[in-house]
This record gives sequence, structure tokens and C-alpha cells, in this order.
Amino acid sequence: MKLLKLAKWLDEKNVAFIVSSIGIAIILLWIGTTKFTPTESNGIAGLVKNSPLMSWMYHIFSINTTSAIIGVLEILAALAILAGNFSPRVGIWGSMLCVVIFFVTSTFFLTTPDTVTMFDGVYAPSGTGSFLIKDISILGASLFLLSHFAKKTLESGN
Repeated sequence: MKLLKLAKWLDEKNVAFIVSSIGIAIILLWIGTTKFTPTESNGIAGLVKNSPLMSWMYHIFSINTTSAIIGVLEILAALAILAGNFSPRVGIWGSMLCVVIFFVTSTFFLTTPDTVTMFDGVYAPSGTGSFLIKDISILGASLFLLSHFAKKTLESGN
């Protein structure tokens, strides 16, 4: 019974929304700003190069420009998620951008070599794989935010 009361309180106070929106915004703002550094630009190069969804960017832009474009999109998504608290319609756009970002980064797990390794007879994510696999959860949180902002928009009649 106490667990049910806690769940009801969490729902009434929108705790999942608050934690998800702030968490995703922090992740995107932080990682988005690092995309303007040479270290991060070079750090994501292998991921982007091996991605059928993103490798085309290197045919048009340099490694640094590609990274900066990704950074701008990440920062825009974060700001739109935060703005969604005041304008749910803006939150919808930010959430959609997050869904695209984290869908694409989730596919890196499948397209980047050596994301899975074997140790002690068990297959497990490698260091890179562990870094990437978390994006599946963030993709789920992004879908949750999209649903939340859509409901708020419908409730307000906008």
C-alpha cells in the first residue's frame, strides 16, 4: 500500500517528467557544448563515419563542422525541452528532435565496430558499447517527454 501511495504522489507531482526533462536537458547541453571542441569532434568521428545514417555528413562537411552541427542540434533540443514547461508545443518539437538524436545514437551500437566484447565466456558491451547502450533509455525518456508535451498541448486546446 505504501508503494501505491508513493507511486500516486510521484504521478501527481510529475516527478518522472521533471527528472526526465531536466536530465535530458543537462545531458544535451553538456554534450552539445563539447561538440565544439577538437577532442569531441575527433572522439565522435568513428561513430559518425560508421553510421549509414550520418556518414554522408563527412562528404559535405569537415569533422569539426559536422560535430558543431550536431552540437547545435543537441543544444536546440535541450532548450526546447526546457521551454516546453512554458510552451508545450515547443516541448513537442524539442522532444521530437531528442527522439531523432537518440534513435540515431542508439543505432551506433549496431554500426560501430567492437561495441560488444567477450570476457570470461560472456558477451558484454565494450567501453564504447556501454557508452552507447544508455541512449536506448534516453530514447525512451524522449518518447515519454513527447507524449507528455502532446497531452499538455491537447489539454490547453492549442
